[in-house]
Amino acid sequence: MNDEILQMINEYEEDKDFSGEASEEAIKKAENRLEVTFPAEYREYVKKYGSGGICGVEILGVEGEDFASVVEDTERFREEGLPKKYIVIKDVDEFVYCLNTVDGHNVISWDDITKQEVESYTTFNEFLQDNFQEAIDNW
Repeated sequence: MNDEILQMINEYEEDKDFSGEASEEAIKKAENRLEVTFPAEYREYVKKYGSGGICGVEILGVEGEDFASVVEDTERFREEGLPKKYIVIKDVDEFVYCLNTVDGHNVISWDDITKQEVESYTTFNEFLQDNFQEAIDNW
């Protein structure tokens, strides 16, 4: 994560905003269940914070050895047609943000009605910084 993201978290984090560190074993378990490898930026975030965010932003991740919101939501949307190379990192009701685990690790928006993949961010860190900044501005 870049310094701006860490500064936002340090300044705005409140108690229980994040689930807490995820072990390497728990991360591997989630990856194996989804049959993907998490991109480095997302892996770093999950390892340090598990899941959660600041100012009401909820980034899906790994909450422990036996539960991972990223797995639960990704499996649900795969049943609706989400391509296997994506993992769901944020559910915004009318659509989801998904991280590409194969090609370039960009972030797309996708909805289960149109099934359209719309590139939204070029990296996970860009997505995270923009979402956190918007939440802070609206807080």
